Amino acid sequence: MLPFGPLDGEAWHLCIDMQRLFLEPGEWFCPAGLEILPAIVRLTGHAPDRSAFTRFITPMTAEEAPGRWRHYYKRWSSVTRAEIGDAAMDLHADLQSLAKPGLVFDKATHNGFDSEALAAFLEEQAPSALVLTGIETDVCVLATALSAVDRGIRVVIASDAVASSDSAAHRACLELVYPRFDQQIEQTTCAALLASEWPR
Repeated sequence: MLPFGPLDGEAWHLCIDMQRLFLEPGEWFCPAGLEILPAIVRLTGHAPDRSAFTRFITPMTAEEAPGRWRHYYKRWSSVTRAEIGDAAMDLHADLQSLAKPGLVFDKATHNGFDSEALAAFLEEQAPSALVLTGIETDVCVLATALSAVDRGIRVVIASDAVASSDSAAHRACLELVYPRFDQQIEQTTCAALLASEWPR
């Protein structure tokens, strides 16, 4: 049970970066992401009209990246689009068929709200809560969660539908970091959400 009551029909599910880039073998492969994929597919299928997605889009080359990101992509040149190809940016095939047109938002940083289109969409929707799933618990999910908190949005982490390539950091977020925001960030499971009346 959620500490501040069940979700209503105005809540949205935001799935973070469940892309081929992270879910297929390569330098950024996150095997744990495949483990949570079935739960995300079930949750999305349960509420397809209230499920949105982000995609982390890497630059074409390191030289195109701004500021310190240029240094970052010199280290990770293998995931620039010139090296890995545009298709790696796609959502996992199991989610592509569920993602509604207009509900996939691209970003170039960890924070989902850095997508101007997503920020404007959520401002317009004024969700009563934002359920976060995806990868990684300690990077893009965390950055997006904290940005939502700063905007006054109720944040719910689906703890069985977030994952990281660093299991210790994943556990630290669920056990230590997110509980620090106990008045703004709640945790539940996809199973509990599916058993609830949301989004009806």
